[in-house]
Amino acid sequence: MRKDFYVFRHGETELNKQKRWQGSGMDYDLNENGVLQAKGLIEKLKNRGLEKIYSSPLIRAKHTAEVVAEALKIPVEVRYDLRECFYGQAEGQLIADLQKNVPEIVNNWNSPKYFDIRFENGESKKEALDRVLKELIKLTDENFKIAGVAIHGGTMGAMLNYLHYDFDKLQNCAAFHLVFDDGQWRVEGDVF
Repeated sequence: MRKDFYVFRHGETELNKQKRWQGSGMDYDLNENGVLQAKGLIEKLKNRGLEKIYSSPLIRAKHTAEVVAEALKIPVEVRYDLRECFYGQAEGQLIADLQKNVPEIVNNWNSPKYFDIRFENGESKKEALDRVLKELIKLTDENFKIAGVAIHGGTMGAMLNYLHYDFDKLQNCAAFHLVFDDGQWRVEGDVF
C-alpha cells in the first residue's frame, strides 16, 4: 500500500542564526524568524492532503509541526526516533570553528559518499538515518494516506543522500515529497 509523506525541516532557531552546529543535544525553540518560516510552510503544505503530522520530540520541530497542524486542523504525534542526529562534541559549536578543527567531517557531512562519519562521542550519519528510516517504516502501518513529518536538516539530508537525491543546502522549512510504495522509498518532485 502506498503512503505519502511530506517531510519538512523546522524553522530557524537562535543557534541556526548564530551558525552553530545543532543536534539532538541542543533543544532550542524557534526564534521569531523561525515562527514566520513555519507560517510560510503552511502555504507549501495546505493543498497536499495531509491528515496528520508526525514530529521529532525536539522543540524546534514540534513547534514547527504545531504551527502547520493548527492551520490545517490536523493532529501532531511526537515520535522519539524522528529526532536529529546527536553530534557529540560538535553540539553547539560554531560551524566555522568545526570547519577549522574537523573539516573532514564538516565538509563531507552532506555528501552521499559518507555515511559512517561522526563527530567525537556522537552518532554517525548512518546510525541516525537508520533510526529515522526504521521509524518511518513503522509509520507505514498507521492509518493515513498522506502525512507530514517534521524533522531536522541532518536527518533530512541523510535521507536525501540515501535516496540519491542531489541537493546543495536544506534551508529552514524546506520540504520534499517522500513516497513509500511496494516496499520502496522514492522522492517525487523537487525539494521545495
